Amino acid sequence: MQRIMIIEDNADLRLDLTEQVSDLGYQSIPVTDFERIIEHFIEEKPDLVLLDVKLPYFDGFYWYRQIREYSKCPIVYLWHHEDATRGLQLAREGRKTTGDILPLTSEMLRNTLTQHLKNRLK
Repeated sequence: MQRIMIIEDNADLRLDLTEQVSDLGYQSIPVTDFERIIEHFIEEKPDLVLLDVKLPYFDGFYWYRQIREYSKCPIVYLWHHEDATRGLQLAREGRKTTGDILPLTSEMLRNTLTQHLKNRLK
């Protein structure tokens, strides 16, 4: 079973994403300790990460760079509408980013996970 790490500090959104990911047949790995994200990542070895941009202590862009030190697994940025400008700016700068505006519908989440996990196998 493929494993999806969910890094989202909003408890309601994290629970919703955890349930949606599980309902789609993936193993959910919700993170609640936002000071030790990289330790959780190394220990759990997820197949894909859903990563919120606004997090306590360090933002999602910081954690993206930290994860890249250990893995090339797909990372999907999750951001609220007001954060979308930053993601578009990164995309224009040529950085490979993926983002979905929350809340995700089950269909959007399924398509996102399927696409990125399939690309990982290439």
